[in-house]
Amino acid sequence: MPDPIIFTTHSSWFSRLGASFRGVVTGLILALAGIVLLFWNEGRSVDAIRANAEGAANVVAVDANRIDPANEGRLVHVSAPALAEGVRQDAALGIQSDALILMRKVEYYQWQQTAKSETRTKLGGGEETTTTYSYAREWSDFARDSSGFHQPAGHENPAPTLKNESFSAEHGKVGAFGVDAAVLNGLSADHPFQITTEQAEIATKALSRPASVTEGRLYIGDNPAEPKVGDMKISYVTAPQGMAVSIIGGQTRGTIQPYPTKAGAQILMVRAGTASAEQMFAQAKSANRTTAWVLRAIGFVVLVAGFKMVLGPLGVLADVLPLLGSIVRMGTGFIAMVSGLALGTLTIAIAWLFYRPLLAVALFVLIGAGIYGAIWWRRRRTASATPPVASPAA
Repeated sequence: MPDPIIFTTHSSWFSRLGASFRGVVTGLILALAGIVLLFWNEGRSVDAIRANAEGAANVVAVDANRIDPANEGRLVHVSAPALAEGVRQDAALGIQSDALILMRKVEYYQWQQTAKSETRTKLGGGEETTTTYSYAREWSDFARDSSGFHQPAGHENPAPTLKNESFSAEHGKVGAFGVDAAVLNGLSADHPFQITTEQAEIATKALSRPASVTEGRLYIGDNPAEPKVGDMKISYVTAPQGMAVSIIGGQTRGTIQPYPTKAGAQILMVRAGTASAEQMFAQAKSANRTTAWVLRAIGFVVLVAGFKMVLGPLGVLADVLPLLGSIVRMGTGFIAMVSGLALGTLTIAIAWLFYRPLLAVALFVLIGAGIYGAIWWRRRRTASATPPVASPAA
């Protein structure tokens, strides 16, 4: 392994102060983005809840092997094996399969850069940052552009000739119902596809590079035991023909299409295996809840980060004395966290008033009753703990 490269930079107090004031604008933009994200997420969540509730109330389980014209335009649930004609082919390597989906996964042997930085604030407010860059050749799931390395010379990664790619059928059948790529692409390709020696020979001709089979995968390179930068490991997974599929969508002229709801959202659910409509809607409800909380967390993080940047100049101003700067930065960090959480909570409350007014009012009444009850209980406890004042003797 080559020796690490150590690089040191110096920033004056004035340059740091200027950068921190420029960061205030970025912080305000981040805070606004966090507010918009939180408000939008509540609307998105409500729309999904209403659409799923409408769908669960109106879905009809139908015989997948017979198309009933009486169900035209209705939301239907079907479960049956999925089939598609023809083959899916990776033209770049000549690999083909009759599966519904053929997915190529590529690993690259390449240079990877690791950077570790240490920053020290000096008396007077300047900063000294020491960064140690290390380089190693490793296998990676995604291609790295070495032109962005601190020292690209001697660590060049060739441009990838192959990337992850999926090849799926454009049309197929689930029972008697026609389905298109929107449905088929909703399936998970997780069945390993074994590469044969003959397919490796075809890949060798297609790439004009040596290809061999190693552990069921294609190895692109001279020697798997001694990999070189630019070598690749290629594997395939499939969604096989005849796999059981459950779908909820609108019956449209003998096909399953997205179903428009009164809530404004569309319903098209696809799940591998046999599942009832109740199970699929329960899964959609759980997924919507998870997505809502993940986006809320992101919104709060963005808000706090924005406030930290807005308050950033205070810490830099105090860095004239490094210890004072650390104390101020701790304080501004706490203020940013409290402000971000408070504003984020207020944004969600306002969004609930806009999207779910009845629930929001009920919650506010409940919170108000809780606060009033706590105050009443405390006053009563204080009153009971206060000894009576003795009357003066006659």
